[in-house]
Amino acid sequence: MKQKTNILPEERSLHVGGVERQFLVYQPEHAASNIVLVFHGNGGTAFGFANKYHLHHHLTESMTIYIQGIPGIGGGFDPKGLKNGWQRKAGDGADRDLHFIDVLVPKLSMEHPDLKEKIFAFGHSNGGRFVYLVWSLRAEYFKGFIINAHQGVDILSLALARRAMVLTGRQDKVVKNANQLKSVEMIKQLLETDEARIINEQLTVYTNSHSGYFLYHYIHPGGHDVPKSALPFVDDFILKP
Repeated sequence: MKQKTNILPEERSLHVGGVERQFLVYQPEHAASNIVLVFHGNGGTAFGFANKYHLHHHLTESMTIYIQGIPGIGGGFDPKGLKNGWQRKAGDGADRDLHFIDVLVPKLSMEHPDLKEKIFAFGHSNGGRFVYLVWSLRAEYFKGFIINAHQGVDILSLALARRAMVLTGRQDKVVKNANQLKSVEMIKQLLETDEARIINEQLTVYTNSHSGYFLYHYIHPGGHDVPKSALPFVDDFILKP
């Protein structure tokens, strides 16, 4: 698919719970057909993630919105919560990030009423864990979810059926492959998939032939990073009817 030309983001912010929450909005060349919220990993920034992976160049019809995480929630490789990040479970940080979603998504839906049923969430690493949490507790806002390099085995039982894409690196040394793969099995059970179609060596699409819900599972030979080879398939996942 044709990539977008160079574009500059709109820097925006909202005050939620007395805290300024910032995000970058990249518009496509033509009218957007969907909205994708992007959550970076622990210690990252919205600008840094946008400049490293350029999702907005690959998501050809998406309004791509990179959300800025904030410090304050400890865990994993950041036990004191000194780095930018996201809550990992319900109640972390008094649910500050879930409350942000509760403000941001309705605002976007009001600003773009034709897209309110076409909102996706993309999360990498700690941001991927947050997307699993959002799926489990705020699924009503979203059409689908894309998760790179994390797991949701302890919270997926609360999730509602939605289309999903999971990216798993065979050499991931940060989040256990076993839990990532178990999450995929749980999603297949949630969606009650009954068909599997191998697209290539990396991608298999699992589908529920009755409901139409589907799962893209992209397994690549790399590690914890977002595999750039997967980005055209992310676009395909989002645009699939």
